This record gives sequence, C-alpha cells and structure tokens, in this order.
Amino acid sequence: MRKKPEAIFKALGDQNRLSVLQVLTNNELAVSELVSVLRMPQSTVSRHLKTLRDAGLVDARHAGTSALYYPLRNQNGKTQELGEQVIRWATDQPLPQPLAHRLQEVLANRRSESRAFFADVCQRWDKMRTDSFGHTFHLEALAALLPHQWTVADVGTGTGYLLPTLAAAFTKVVAVDPVEEMLAAAKQRVPIELRQKVDFRTGSATEMPLDNSTLDLCIASLVLHHEPAPIDALAEFHRTLKNDGILLIVEQHNHQLADFHDLMQDRWWGFDPHELAVSLTNTGFSKVDYKELTTSGPTTAATPQPPGLFLLLARANKP
Repeated sequence: MRKKPEAIFKALGDQNRLSVLQVLTNNELAVSELVSVLRMPQSTVSRHLKTLRDAGLVDARHAGTSALYYPLRNQNGKTQELGEQVIRWATDQPLPQPLAHRLQEVLANRRSESRAFFADVCQRWDKMRTDSFGHTFHLEALAALLPHQWTVADVGTGTGYLLPTLAAAFTKVVAVDPVEEMLAAAKQRVPIELRQKVDFRTGSATEMPLDNSTLDLCIASLVLHHEPAPIDALAEFHRTLKNDGILLIVEQHNHQLADFHDLMQDRWWGFDPHELAVSLTNTGFSKVDYKELTTSGPTTAATPQPPGLFLLLARANKP
C-alpha cells in the first residue's frame, strides 16, 4: 500500500533512523544485531523500526524465533515511488566506518555460530538430513537435468525404488518386472498423483513388452546378474531404444562372495565391466562409458559384504 509522503519524511527526520535504514540496506538483521551495530538500547532500536515500518520503508520476516528486518524495495517494476527512491539513496551512501566495522563483527559472529553448529552435528548430519528429506531428493534434483518429455523404462523394477523419482521427472515411465508381486509392491510405492505416468508391465530384460525404438532411456539397475542370458538382454535393450537413446546399466563386479551370492540368490557372480562394454559394442551400442560407483557398504554387522558396483552408459546406434 502506498504510504503518505509525510510518514516517510517523518521517518527521515532522525539521523539514527537513517542509520538503521542504511545498515539494513547492507544486510537483513535482527533487533539484537542492530543493537550491536548501532550501539543503541533495544527499546530505541525497536521504536525506530516501528517508525520505518509505518512509513513503508522496512519490513520483517520470521527466521526461527527471530525477526529479520529488511528494506522494502519496488517489486512491480513500475515507476519508483518516494519510498523506493529513499531506499536507493540510502543504499548508495557509504556506510560510516564505525558502523561498517561493527556490522562485519556481527556477520563474523553469525559465521562463527554456523561453524560451531556444523562442527557439533558433523557425525550425525547425514542422518539428520535423510530423516528430514529422505534418501532420494538428490536423485530428483539430478534427474531434472534430463529432458522431461522422455519415455523411460525401469527394467527389473522390483519394488519400484526408482519409480517415484522417475515419475516425477519424466513424461512416461514403463516399469517392467516378471514377478506380479513385485509389480504390485512397486505400484503402491508410486504416489497416487503420479501413477498415471507409470505403465506397469509384466516382462523381463530378454522379453520386454515394448515396441521397437520406443525408449529414450533404458535403465537396468542390478538386473543382468539375475538374467539367464545377459547378452540377449543387451540386444533387447537395443531393440527398444530409439536411435541415440541411452542405456544405463548398474552392475556388480566379478566376485567370490558366497554369503552375499547365497543371500541374494544371484544367477551370475557379477561381470567384468570391460567385457560387458565389448558386448555392448558388438550388440550395436556406441559411446560406451564406464565408471566405478561408490557404495557405503553393509549397514549392519549381519549383512554380508557386497561386491563393488560399476556403471556403464551407452548409446543405441541404429541405421
């Protein structure tokens, strides 16, 4: 709401209020911080802030239990009004050295408090973050780098761990698995508002229920070591991908970890990534890229040691 000029002129009629406004044009500050910078009693600072707020020159937002004050600037792009001109003038004035020095002390104290907090929570920070935001928010952020209009298949989707992220990121997702119970569990995992974007189909990596050249991206995460004929699966991935479509494979390295193998009931004891890359090239893929993946290892003492994981990226090369 437009403030009357007399309210603004009243606010400008005191040098201390001008100092408050000028300091706030440099940083949002709480009342206690303004007290430290201006060397005024808290009651005086609060009184000046009220006058400035009444004039429409400053406002406050809540930050935890505190209120941070800031100058009100023109938000609508229209011709500047008197209040905006006053704030611009205050911004352009050099901050007196004593105020500038004390302001830097306040900001340094903020940084010190922040460092102390993170030093204290360092050992439990990962848990605090995942307890608050879950384990997949970073996957959603990275998926946003890819074209939203893609059609994506999650082959061997299992219980659908990736599906919420994929459904949020892409126009169409095809979830493929040979086990009906797995597909039922995967369907429950997808938020109701996203389920219309996911097509649940019974099939396997070697018999994908998809037409030729359908997919922009095919994901086979920890799938090939369960397949009777992994090379046939590579040919099926190639068939269903569009020309220059992307295949993303996550797999286990060759290993001799019997306890893990028995627990997971794997058919294959992992793969040599370089041999698998050659098989991809022979199947018609190009631009094959290999990367080691970092895993955190077992989360409990009872969990067997798992093998290492690797990633292969390839492009379907079609006439």
